[in-house]
Amino acid sequence: MVDAPEPKITICLKPCDSDLVKVSLAIVKQMQTIQSFIEDDSFVATTTVIPLPNVTTFQLSKIIDYLNYHRNDKAVAGDVKESAKKFDEEFVKKLEHDQLKESLLAANYLNVKETLDFLCQAVADLIKDKSVKFVRKFFGIVNDYSIEEEKEIRSTSAWAFEDVEEDY
Repeated sequence: MVDAPEPKITICLKPCDSDLVKVSLAIVKQMQTIQSFIEDDSFVATTTVIPLPNVTTFQLSKIIDYLNYHRNDKAVAGDVKESAKKFDEEFVKKLEHDQLKESLLAANYLNVKETLDFLCQAVADLIKDKSVKFVRKFFGIVNDYSIEEEKEIRSTSAWAFEDVEEDY
């Protein structure tokens, strides 16, 4: 006798800016923030909607895309690591700086370790060897140093400013 395949369970998530998004249970299980909802005795997959007040549809879709690809990358023919690396590079290239930062915050809110680690590394790679001005602009940091204080820091810590790309 052949066992029937398990029914595909989807979970309804409600991002802050749109209607419901149905996500497979396998993907949702990677989102630690949502685990408390799923493990609750009152949770019913067919009727329970999980609100995501700090996540937009765009951010959620990017996280789901990333998780779907990496969940299935073992099935990719050829060199899996090379394929995954190429996907990751393209994934980051398609995101504007603000989208990258917002997706990182959403991954942090959802507590998706794999995606959070990847996005943190992407931001680190992006700001590596960049000027202080670039990093301040990227993170929206206001320079509260006086001209004299900044000159002093630059002179006493000149090594920190070596091999830094010029502002653009």
